[in-house]
Amino acid sequence: MNRWCEWPLAGLLGTALLTGSLSGCGGSVEGTPTAPEAIKVMIGRPTAKEVTDYQDFTGRIEAVASVEIRARVAGYLKKIDFDPAIDRGAEVKEGDLLFEIDERPFKIALQNADAQLLQAQAKLKTSTAELERVQRLIDRDAATQSDLDRTTGSKLLAEAEIQSANAAIDQAKLDLEFSKITSPLTGRISRNLVSVGDLITASTGKLTTVVSVDPVYVYFDMDESTLQRIQTAMREGKLKGPMEGEIPVLMGLGSEEGYPYRGRLDFIENQVDPNTGTIRVRGVFANPKTERGPRPLAPGYFARVRLPLGEPHPAVLVPERAIGRDLGQPFVYVVDGENRVVFRKVTLGSLQDGLRVLTEGLSGGEQIIVNGLQRVRAGVKVADATPAGNPAAPPAETPAAAPESKPAAESAKPST
Repeated sequence: MNRWCEWPLAGLLGTALLTGSLSGCGGSVEGTPTAPEAIKVMIGRPTAKEVTDYQDFTGRIEAVASVEIRARVAGYLKKIDFDPAIDRGAEVKEGDLLFEIDERPFKIALQNADAQLLQAQAKLKTSTAELERVQRLIDRDAATQSDLDRTTGSKLLAEAEIQSANAAIDQAKLDLEFSKITSPLTGRISRNLVSVGDLITASTGKLTTVVSVDPVYVYFDMDESTLQRIQTAMREGKLKGPMEGEIPVLMGLGSEEGYPYRGRLDFIENQVDPNTGTIRVRGVFANPKTERGPRPLAPGYFARVRLPLGEPHPAVLVPERAIGRDLGQPFVYVVDGENRVVFRKVTLGSLQDGLRVLTEGLSGGEQIIVNGLQRVRAGVKVADATPAGNPAAPPAETPAAAPESKPAAESAKPST
């Protein structure tokens, strides 16, 4: 009876001792969590250089001049003297012949006007001689006053007929000239909208169109806050005004990188549109013909416009991937002398060659994390930080944070 009572107690004590022994072993050897390894990140220093503040806009290219070619006289279209095909020359020069209307009716009209002039000159000669005879007869009292009035009127009428005949000649010459339709400007021509043999009149409509190609205008809308910044910069002498020199403006097409075209600000509308809060602005750009291809700019193209807002000044720049946002507030992670992460709020400026200008927050001598922001937080220590040779270069592969160690002890079963 007593032996039965001792067995459970001994078994319980043995089990307790075994469990305590295993637990103590696990806590002292394998169960104590080790400190996490310092996170490896890529760091670099901000770039310090001179930059120019600017504002970007979007706009459209328009021709300086666009002309609808129309007929000014009526007649049958005899010939088309241009070819709109690109490979045969789609550009025309001022004065180039475009269309020819049958000129025979206008030549006949000119001959008729010349004949009317001869008739009027003959009448004037006759009336002048008759007036002179009447004046001599008046001196001898052989003619009446009515005879003098009649001959004087005949002479005046003949003179008027001469003026009318001269005007008819001028009109006939003009109509004959208008039968040959020429280009009023140098530029690119559209396709012909009429065919040889068509009856052309002033009400026919446009025959084709010609747009100038060099230079070209770029129109864009500027918000009033940017306009005020420009005016303030001019008053403070940070930006040249129109009277001190041209205001530069840069442009790029939608399919291009950067802003390869340089022009000048040419026109600013006289008032801000109260409905949109913007003002229409115009730049002018050269568009020379290239040796191996067409002119780069064409009316109607979409344009990206960059307008400098001041003179070059020193600035601190960082890559975009080094900038985080906390509730909309931009920040960067600075690595201090102890390799600990420091949260630093910054103020963003313009984008320059893939780098973001920071107007406030950094002095330029700090080290910042440029890759791996999502794995760190303020106060965390970074070790073996690999310097980034070029902060603007694409990020290299960075090791992830080391996982925390976990107790490795397992429950041991008592031997049976």
